Amino acid sequence: MSTTQETRESDADILIAGYGPTGATLAALLGRRGWRVTILDKAAAIYDKPRAITADHEALRVFQEIGIADEIAAAAIPHPGTDYLGVDGQVIKRFYPAPPPEPLGWTPNFMFVQPALEAALRRAIDGMGTVRTLLEHQLLDFAQGEQDAQGEQGVLARVRRAADGAVVTLCARYLIAADGASSAVRKQLAPAIEDLAFDEWWLIVDAWVRGPVPLPQRAVQYCRPSRPGTYMVGPGALRRWEIKMLPHETPEKFSDHDAVWRVLGEFVDTSGLEHCRTAVYRFHALVVEQWRHGRVFLAGDAAHQMPPFLGQGMCAGVRDAYNLAWKLDAVMRGQAAPLLLDTYTEERKPHVRTVVGHAKDFGLIIGELDPEAARERDRRLGEELASGRAETVRQRFIPGLEAGLIDRDAQGRPRPGAGELLVQPWVRQGDGPWRRLDDVVGPRFLVAVCSPDVLADVLADVDDALRAEWAALGGRWVALGAAAPAVSGGDVLLLEERDGLLAGWLRERGAVALVARPDRYVYGVARSGESLRRLVRELRSALA
Repeated sequence: MSTTQETRESDADILIAGYGPTGATLAALLGRRGWRVTILDKAAAIYDKPRAITADHEALRVFQEIGIADEIAAAAIPHPGTDYLGVDGQVIKRFYPAPPPEPLGWTPNFMFVQPALEAALRRAIDGMGTVRTLLEHQLLDFAQGEQDAQGEQGVLARVRRAADGAVVTLCARYLIAADGASSAVRKQLAPAIEDLAFDEWWLIVDAWVRGPVPLPQRAVQYCRPSRPGTYMVGPGALRRWEIKMLPHETPEKFSDHDAVWRVLGEFVDTSGLEHCRTAVYRFHALVVEQWRHGRVFLAGDAAHQMPPFLGQGMCAGVRDAYNLAWKLDAVMRGQAAPLLLDTYTEERKPHVRTVVGHAKDFGLIIGELDPEAARERDRRLGEELASGRAETVRQRFIPGLEAGLIDRDAQGRPRPGAGELLVQPWVRQGDGPWRRLDDVVGPRFLVAVCSPDVLADVLADVDDALRAEWAALGGRWVALGAAAPAVSGGDVLLLEERDGLLAGWLRERGAVALVARPDRYVYGVARSGESLRRLVRELRSALA
């Protein structure tokens, strides 16, 4: 990489290419942890039209740590659920959010306006003195193995500044590519990509309801072979239609507004609508094979692309950011060995691949163009729905972790409870206010046990060295109960939970305790004090 006539502009701990939701989430998480972050984007501002429109409670839980979840939730609406309609307009499948209680402390699925969500993320970042934002800067190329000002190995990136065309060189310990489906970083790395064989052109039309228009209360998948399509209910007056292009159609056909409005008229009376945005997308199902390349990581659409039929595109990028943020933090603090960063691909790739596979399957249901095959599909799905065999809850299509830093048996399979998301109950300390668990504990390792007595028994047999090592990780010990604990120490919390959510989770798994990671995935569960001590020792050993 040539450095002729270049300016060395700054050093950072983390350089992030791409200031969309994935990059902004990662910058905010690392900035809150005190790391020097530089984030750049070739655009001058947030794209002002809606793109992603639905997300889930796991994303809100991440935004909770950043401090913007309440703001986002206030501007959003709960997802109303989706009905799949067959050839004759009959319901052949239902796909609804999980019913109460809310296991993660937030509505399971919600609808939002992306520019507003991104603005909330950027306002949070603007308040951090640790994050530097470079808009209208385009990453050209990079090289690894370079040294920063402290003599540590890192990454040098050449960046062109749009204002004057100057090329500046940025140095960081790590580079994260969150620069989208056409990622410049991924192109330079040229990794292998798995193609899951889904490639379709769809027309996206966003509109504002400005007059009396008869519209469904729920989202609808129109599974009709003459013209498959999707209708979505956005916040306020925003509505979206996703319309499959037929084999004889090309994207150029829909460059004309009248042509767009004619095809939209197959789904809705357009007289009461005001046009907001039209886009033609080529829906893909792709997963990059390796997401870590030395000190460079791929995240979001740079690492995977999926059809939108499960509403998980943005969520997957937010999960990438959360998984990577706590691991980078642990490694840079010396709390974990750099080998921990290999678990990023190990954990996120199979998770994303499963989600992409489900999204593809739903797309194939919706987009069937053969009339005879569509009627057979309607018969099969209708029977499954009527018999109760059909899965109707969206969350059950989102897996836990299958590999990586979780408790596994001799065959490498997750032990019961390991890899699941930890529930988030409302809790309080003493007579204090009710708060969500994460707001009390913070983003740290956690041991939670079913009662103070169990915790006292466990701590009595934990040697001082192990307890000190757990404290060095920032780990907390939590006991559920309203009585005074028979334990002591600043690393111990006694919490009363309002609805018994966490106690019930432990009871359902026959466990007395669990060990959770900072990203709130469960490392493992324990059925006795001895098995809990084993979990803590093995986790500490794995990190070291």
